[in-house]
Amino acid sequence: MDQERIPVTIITGFLGAGKTSLLNKLIGKHPEKKFAVIENEFGETGIDGGLIAAAPDAIFELSNGCICCSLGEDFLHTLETLLGSAYEFDHLLVETTGIADPSGIVDAFISGSTVQQRFRIDSVVCVADAVNMEDLFDEQPEVRKQLALADLVLLNKTDCVHRDYVLKLSEMIRAANPMAKIEPVSFGAVDRIDVLDTNSFSGEVIGKSTLSFCRIVAPEMNPAQKSFIHNPKSTGQLLLHDISSVGFTFRGSFDVNKFGLWMQNFLYFNQETIFRVKGIMSFDQTEDQFVFHAVRSNFMFEVGSPWGDQERFSKLVFIGKKISEKELEANLLQLMVKENQL
Repeated sequence: MDQERIPVTIITGFLGAGKTSLLNKLIGKHPEKKFAVIENEFGETGIDGGLIAAAPDAIFELSNGCICCSLGEDFLHTLETLLGSAYEFDHLLVETTGIADPSGIVDAFISGSTVQQRFRIDSVVCVADAVNMEDLFDEQPEVRKQLALADLVLLNKTDCVHRDYVLKLSEMIRAANPMAKIEPVSFGAVDRIDVLDTNSFSGEVIGKSTLSFCRIVAPEMNPAQKSFIHNPKSTGQLLLHDISSVGFTFRGSFDVNKFGLWMQNFLYFNQETIFRVKGIMSFDQTEDQFVFHAVRSNFMFEVGSPWGDQERFSKLVFIGKKISEKELEANLLQLMVKENQL
């Protein structure tokens, strides 16, 4: 099914970070693709050398045959307009406004069954301005949320700052989102970087990033790693202003019904503070691993590989603000199947 659905790359970042420059670079790098581009607002810098031919329903044809339209107030209507147009495309690029929380756009692609039938999110890419990023961290909470939701962070304009400062900024980004890939760039140049077709929202990639958070590599674990898993223990918090990343590893299995009900309520009541959750889960009376992924109040499960003779464990990573580590751990422990119930 994934081969038939159109992959979506969501590009976020604060005003002036270089999002439109990145769009131009991607269009030039992939002449084999037929892009559709949704822009939140058309700035002074045009995409692909400028919009050259207007079409009905505010759709514009670009010079290379790709299409572009403006992001209206109703995002779902914008998607319907694109799908109903005469243009065929095989990849959708969405550029969010610089002052926006991108989780609403992400949510649109994972919450509606109709949208999911036609599209799948490939990744969320955040363009960060190396010159102004540190100041923006303090002044703009949207910047911290954009980084926390990203699968790939392009630290742009690194030619304008000292090399040591690039390392400092990379550590700041890693503190906000330890599972994101960070790439320093200049002028949005991504010739040697895989931005598209990374399948960052697939179960396989989510599972690997979850395991790497605590330096546990799937599918095999050495004895030292096994002994670590025997004790449910938090990996600790990495603090960045009000953003934290907390990882838990538990030996044994969760009760699938208790976990599903609790997580549904937890995400609903904390959708403004919990940005993303990733996990590899062991549920009682199931033979396979399950990959868990949540953005805001929506979550999904994907069947992973069989457990076989491997010792069962579960790992969950929460990214958000003002996370109560002890309270969260205590709640999760209540959802596990007790040994005398196995």
